[in-house]
Amino acid sequence: MTGDFKTEITNTDISFMTSKWIIEKVPFIFSDNLEHYIKWKEILASKIGVDSKAIVLTGSASVGFSLNPDNNLRAFTENSDIDVAIISQHYFDISWHFLRNIGTNRYSYSRKQITAIDDHRSRLIYWGTIATDKIIQILPFGEKWITSLNEMAKVEPTKDRVINIRIYKDFEALRAYHLNNLKLIKDKIITQ
Repeated sequence: MTGDFKTEITNTDISFMTSKWIIEKVPFIFSDNLEHYIKWKEILASKIGVDSKAIVLTGSASVGFSLNPDNNLRAFTENSDIDVAIISQHYFDISWHFLRNIGTNRYSYSRKQITAIDDHRSRLIYWGTIATDKIIQILPFGEKWITSLNEMAKVEPTKDRVINIRIYKDFEALRAYHLNNLKLIKDKIITQ
C-alpha cells in the first residue's frame, strides 16, 4: 500500500491526493465498509453535536500508514490511535475565543497545556485547526467530548483505541493542512 502511495504522490496532483487518500475515502480501519463507517460517524456525530458529514478520519487509521512527515509512512498497528477531523466553524470559534482570551490565566494550566496553547497561537490557528489532544480538558465543551470519545472507544473498529480530535474551521482548512503535509512527504520521498 505504501508503494502505491509513494508512486502516486510523486506523479499526481497533491490536491487530488488529499481528496483520494484522506478526505473522500473509506478509512483503512473500516476495511472498505462504507456502511459501517457512516454508522460509526452517525454515532459520534450525535454524541458531540455535529453533522456526520463533518467527520473525517485522518492519519494512519484512514490510509493504513502515518501521514506525519516525520514518521516515514509508519504502518497502522493494533496500538495506533485514531485521528478524527471535525469540520465545524462553531466549535472552532468557541475554541479560538477561549484560547485567545486565556490571558494570564494560562499559568493555571499544566506545562503541557501551556505549550499546546502557545502552539495554537503561533501555528495551528494559522492553519484553521484546533488540536484538542492536549487541551480538550480545558475547552468549554471538553467534558462532553471526553465522555463521547470514551464511549466511542467501546465501539468497533475503534474499540480500545485512543481517539484524538482535531477541529477544523472549514473544509478548506482541512484540505490546506493535509495538502501541506502531503507536500512535505512528497519532497521527502523525492529526495531519498
